[in-house]
Amino acid sequence: MYGGLFALRRLVIEFWIEQFETRRSQVVPGPPSDLLTKIKSFEILRAIRLSPGEFSVVARVELNDPGFHVEELFPTEGLEGSKLETELLEKESDTALIYFIRATVPPGHGQTGLMPYLAMPFEYRDKKLRVSFLGSSSQIRRYLKILSKERGIRYRIASLTDARFPQDSPLGRLTDKQRRVLFTAYRLGYYEVPRKITSAELAGKLNLVKSTLSAHIRKAERTLLKEMLSDL
Repeated sequence: MYGGLFALRRLVIEFWIEQFETRRSQVVPGPPSDLLTKIKSFEILRAIRLSPGEFSVVARVELNDPGFHVEELFPTEGLEGSKLETELLEKESDTALIYFIRATVPPGHGQTGLMPYLAMPFEYRDKKLRVSFLGSSSQIRRYLKILSKERGIRYRIASLTDARFPQDSPLGRLTDKQRRVLFTAYRLGYYEVPRKITSAELAGKLNLVKSTLSAHIRKAERTLLKEMLSDL
């Protein structure tokens, strides 16, 4: 029973960028399509934080136009409470640059708990956007249904596999149940200050009773802390 409910799947999907409207999408993350035509490639090298309210990454950008500014890829006009920070970390050439990018958006403009979680790889190249997601089978089915039936977006599934975590990774020490609970709790703001969701609300999202949710969270947190503090 638990295996089907909590097992995470990894979806890698490709989109043809010409089909998107010239605005940001809550279903397909990324910059507006008209701006993507001005760059050759965009690749996230390291994800620092990917949550409904914050996007913090180290990314490599190749420009078609040396005069183009990377800030234009993340327009925040009209989004009250949003903020964008960029820092040039390395200049490989006039058109190939590595940036730190941090964007925060107000509540209501990120993915909901019903959607899979944005993961790596994430890249734009050759007028195609290649994005990865982690989620349960039901989350992924819902996401693909929204894309095709509700939004009419064409896509190609590059791969759909069970999510695997290396045994030397802290996440590899958790059970499927614990990973799913922690992923959902994090994405829905359970660990924010103040919390954006209560334990009772979170339990309802996961179809668990509150005591069971608390047990999963405590065991997962204890395992992660043990891994991090074992050398102290």
